Amino acid sequence: MSADAKECAQCGWDVSLNAPPTTDPGDTKARLGVAAGIVVAYAVMWTLISGTPTPASAEPTRAPQYVDAPQVAPERAYQPVSSPATAIGTPPPEVASAPDASTSPEALLSIKVADTKKATIPARDALQYVFGLPDTDQKCRLVGTTKGIGGFGRNIEVFLLSDADYVFWNANPAAIAPSQWETYRGSENTLDYELREAGTYHFVVSNQMSPTPQTIAVKMQVKCVR
Repeated sequence: MSADAKECAQCGWDVSLNAPPTTDPGDTKARLGVAAGIVVAYAVMWTLISGTPTPASAEPTRAPQYVDAPQVAPERAYQPVSSPATAIGTPPPEVASAPDASTSPEALLSIKVADTKKATIPARDALQYVFGLPDTDQKCRLVGTTKGIGGFGRNIEVFLLSDADYVFWNANPAAIAPSQWETYRGSENTLDYELREAGTYHFVVSNQMSPTPQTIAVKMQVKCVR
């Protein structure tokens, strides 16, 4: 609009009506009502927030407590030892500890199991020779001889049993021995057993089949090679 124009050429506004805005009491009252409403709303919200219980916080997860596994005692190494002959009717003796070997670890194992020149076996009974074979990478065999020197030795039985098989057979000595090796019969035998693993063994000379005592000589030894 030009400075001397009295109305707007586009909208038709009369410039003579230009003046500062008037103060309307209704407008002021409305403004105060709005302000009061806002204050009340804030107060109500604050009251609600203050009255709300604090949410429970989750407890931190405890780290699992691990109990150390019990220490397993190392397996007992079998010592190259043997025990004297004992009757089957009596509990087998403990295998005695052998004296400390002075030889080097590379030495070949040799275990004397039996060297009996005269052993009498009662009728319906047996003798056992217990020996232990240690854990070794050597190849071991039980070798030796039995020889009858009195009585009618045809009924003599000779066999080798593992510790587990001996427990089974000892409960019923009249039964056939569950030997993993060959069973020899007669008064004279040349024996050769392969020992496949470390453990406790029972070399048995049985007179279970005979009604009379028998006298024998026994010579047995464990020999190992590489």
